[in-house]
Amino acid sequence: MKQHKLLPLESLRGIAAISVALYHFNTGSHFNNAFVSNAWLMVDFFFVLSGFVIALNYIDNIKSAKELLTFQKKRFFRLYPLHLIMLVVFVCIEFAKYIVEVNFGLIANNRAFSVNNLQAFAANFVLLQNWTLSEVTYNKASWSISAEFITYAIFGSLILITNGKRILMAPILFFGVVIFGFILKDYGMGADNVSGPLRCLYSFSIGAIVFMIYSFLKNSYSLQTSLVPLSLLFLSIFIVSIYGKKNIEYVQLIPILFGVSILTLVLSKKDIFIDRLLSAKWLVYLGTISYGIYMIHAAIWWLITQLLRFIFRFPNQINHEGKVRIMIESQYLADLISICGIGIIIMLAHFSYKFIEIQFNSVKPKG
Repeated sequence: MKQHKLLPLESLRGIAAISVALYHFNTGSHFNNAFVSNAWLMVDFFFVLSGFVIALNYIDNIKSAKELLTFQKKRFFRLYPLHLIMLVVFVCIEFAKYIVEVNFGLIANNRAFSVNNLQAFAANFVLLQNWTLSEVTYNKASWSISAEFITYAIFGSLILITNGKRILMAPILFFGVVIFGFILKDYGMGADNVSGPLRCLYSFSIGAIVFMIYSFLKNSYSLQTSLVPLSLLFLSIFIVSIYGKKNIEYVQLIPILFGVSILTLVLSKKDIFIDRLLSAKWLVYLGTISYGIYMIHAAIWWLITQLLRFIFRFPNQINHEGKVRIMIESQYLADLISICGIGIIIMLAHFSYKFIEIQFNSVKPKG
């Protein structure tokens, strides 16, 4: 089956991945601005985008249990290989912490194998960590991969049950968005085994609804100017920056704004300014390797943090969750360290895409 790829959406995926990476490395640099400080919401942007893209590619292509199984196998080969590799990396980090603790008496803020224990490893190994564990463990970014993998199966099953008929799927998805939104309002936008899956189901459903609206309008309506999509993208940045804190009421409505922004972008006429801007090859390639950026960044930040703490002796602060913030007096030095870190992450994501993701994506699942 030929995959449909909309280049501007790929670029936005890459920008979102970089934003999430910077969110997890706060050194007081110029990059740690109001938007990046709330860039945890870019995970919800990923979910909305996934809902749109999966619906675009599969809503008319899952007509039997065999095709559903093939779809899920494809998603497994897309997500699991790099997830497993990074899980092993974080197990090695736990062993390193344990060796340092035993031999040098240095005890980590989160002690070796305390949170990242055998039970957490088993849950991560079978990609069920976000559905079974009350806190994030090992490669913490992978909670969203766990949530999304099961969401794929739920959405694929909905396609099969309804035979891909929009008239049946739309009200079910809309009802889900309303219910999940109300629960998230009361429960909060966390990453535990209640709010994590709900966030994914909620935003993914928004993305799927956006696709249905797009498929209804695309042959009869298009935006002839970049003004509307550009305005909505800037509005999204502004809203995330000002109202994107987890404890702000109605923060769960922001993914709806993401969905509207995506809709105006895909309905825009080709070759207008916004399309050309977001179709730049280097931006599109950032989107292509965005999964690697997302999955690899936490390990690189951990390594850089340890170097800054114990080799270069930078002062640091530890919050109530055991998270370390390196205190760098020069904001420009903090900028340089952040840029170098992002550069390393992008380089590793490139090699991950070339030698891991492409290899497994080319595997055609049987069945």
